[in-house]
Amino acid sequence: MTYARARLGPGVTGTALLLLLTVAAYVYQMPSTFFPYFGGPWYSDWAGFVVCFLAYAGLSLPFDLWGGYSLPGSYQRLNLHFSEFLVKWLRGILVQGVVMTLCALVLLQAGKLGGLWAAAGALLALQVLLLAFQFPLARWTGGLALAAAHPGSDAIAILARDPGFTGGLAGLPGLERNVQPQFWDTRLTSPALLAQHIRRQGLSRTGARTRGILLAMGWNLLGFVLSAALPWGGVDTIFALLETLLGCTLWSFLGLLILPSFSRPGTLEADRYAATHGATRPQLEAAICEIDQLLDEDLSRPRWLETVSAVPSVENRLNALDSKHQPYGAWLAARMALYLSWANFGLLSRAVHSNVGRPELWVLPPGD
Repeated sequence: MTYARARLGPGVTGTALLLLLTVAAYVYQMPSTFFPYFGGPWYSDWAGFVVCFLAYAGLSLPFDLWGGYSLPGSYQRLNLHFSEFLVKWLRGILVQGVVMTLCALVLLQAGKLGGLWAAAGALLALQVLLLAFQFPLARWTGGLALAAAHPGSDAIAILARDPGFTGGLAGLPGLERNVQPQFWDTRLTSPALLAQHIRRQGLSRTGARTRGILLAMGWNLLGFVLSAALPWGGVDTIFALLETLLGCTLWSFLGLLILPSFSRPGTLEADRYAATHGATRPQLEAAICEIDQLLDEDLSRPRWLETVSAVPSVENRLNALDSKHQPYGAWLAARMALYLSWANFGLLSRAVHSNVGRPELWVLPPGD
């Protein structure tokens, strides 16, 4: 079994458990059962969200151990001492917990003051802030350090240990930074680096990344509004808001099934841009294949697995280079929606197979 297929184990089982518990909590209205006991003091809302996050962190810990410590070690992908893993995990959990708790408090206060549409506006603003601070949050969450950049390169080099770290474009459209791991300088060939540099330019210049961000934000916002409008939902009390946020988690799972269909053409669009703006076919093949080897993905996938994958397989990317069809997509929308769901307490944001147990990838998810 390849490493990529093995990663489906913690990803699928962890996601399934969180979904089952979310459905049970949502259907039986558990927030309204437990959280009246937090009423009273000024800190009651804060304490309620902290308790929820700690429960979420505790439930996800076994799967994070599996996906971030046990599995990489057994496949010789990333050999960490348990203490190293624990420190990285605790740091990532702390940053995520602070951000998610603060976001939930903002949504609650906005809901109390202005109702659903004020809370929806607050959610939109929070997603914009998460995007604006994506790079510093990635560094704090993953413990990523800056490295000396390659002379003449506009990319920000990062000292990352996880071979699955690809960096990417981080920040608001037009103000984004090109982030890449320093180990690419030694583990990728010069043709691959050149082609990848052109591809990253294409993600910005074609608008593929911007469309991915807008789709991700819009998807999360729509799920929030729909969940809050349902009979059990709401935004003006902690238990009503928690019901809404549980509904958002179920909506996020639907996004995992739908949004990849928009994400994959964004990757192909960047490939096509590179092919028409200076990268030769051998250079593109080198970039696609060498980065895939670092990610240890499958060269080809069964159709059902390709359908829910945010990045096309190597086989499909190479075939698309020969196609006359011009791709048009929303790059990495599916994975960006997960990161931006921190704003609405997204319980699936780090449960999927690509980043479970890997804090370096929670904010800058693996791309292409």
